[in-house]
Amino acid sequence: MRGTRAGARELSVSEETVLRQLSGALQALAPLIAAHAHESNVHAALSPAIARGLIQAGLFRLWIPRAYGGHELSLAGALSIYETAGALDGSVGWAVMIGAGAGLFAAYLEPAAARELFGPPDAVIAGSGAADGTAERVRGGYRASGRWRYASGADYATTFTANCIVTQGGLPVHDAQGQRLVRAMAFPRAHVRVHRTWRVSGMRGTGSHDMEVAEAFVPEAHTFSVFTDSPREPGALYRLPFGVLTELPVTAVALGIAAHALEEFTAVDAVSVTARGDSAALLQQARASVGALTQLAWNRAIHAAPLDAGELARISTGCALIVQRLRRSVAELAHLAGMAGIREDEPLSRATRDLTALAAHGSVSARRLPEDGKQLL
Repeated sequence: MRGTRAGARELSVSEETVLRQLSGALQALAPLIAAHAHESNVHAALSPAIARGLIQAGLFRLWIPRAYGGHELSLAGALSIYETAGALDGSVGWAVMIGAGAGLFAAYLEPAAARELFGPPDAVIAGSGAADGTAERVRGGYRASGRWRYASGADYATTFTANCIVTQGGLPVHDAQGQRLVRAMAFPRAHVRVHRTWRVSGMRGTGSHDMEVAEAFVPEAHTFSVFTDSPREPGALYRLPFGVLTELPVTAVALGIAAHALEEFTAVDAVSVTARGDSAALLQQARASVGALTQLAWNRAIHAAPLDAGELARISTGCALIVQRLRRSVAELAHLAGMAGIREDEPLSRATRDLTALAAHGSVSARRLPEDGKQLL
């Protein structure tokens, strides 16, 4: 099994069994993913066949609590699956990571609401973390409107979540610290209009289109905040900060894409031994670094000990640096590969574009480094 497995000794026997099943399902889907990769790229969305395969294999249920039929995998276990998926195709890796990662939200909902939204076997969440909507307080809940960008998986999601600024009487509500109150709203697919706006160079198959709702009623039980609410589930996974549960998964997908790029480069260029060796060494070093950061975070979680500011900065800077180094390494491979590195339908070219797009994500952007570096100093 490919993957980031630092901390694997912490995994239970039952989790190892689940990981083998999930990894086996991905490998079984590999021919389908390869056959439809170009289609997904052209249409800016995963092909329906791939989406169905991922749903049927339970690959979007990695972090849904066991109480609602999810796998509730450990951090290391989930990262191994994200990397394995990313090594098959960057868009597939991202889709699995985003769809599975949203399972965390079930831990913050009332049990009845969590079971309703996450219990069905085909449940998949898409959405946005930007507070680009408003939610007016009304009896029993909120009346929400807004338009949000980058809802990965919009074509096959059953529920959409998005952050809204809470208002009352048309005016923003403030919390005890004087900040605008923001809550995530869960919308059924029927209330959401998807705008097909995902026109980018890489990660095209993620289908990260805009989503819009207008005057949709959201019951109070279908709202939450991963930043201010306490999780209702006791598992160690749900004790970790949301930022850590974004940065490390995104980096795991980057590891998979980089491994895929190296494999494709090796297939088209058997001469550049030095370049392949350098890239392989960097990849091995990056895996070890992600493993160490994963172990740090998980040790804190299982002992219910919060990560301090320095440790959070260490994880943030570590992930950003790893992704940026992998991006440069893969770009060099594409350069050396000649036409295979630039032809739109070549797997190496697609992997290069995917990793460039991933590196632009705010959780691992190089723009984070100055501020996080100050914290480390």
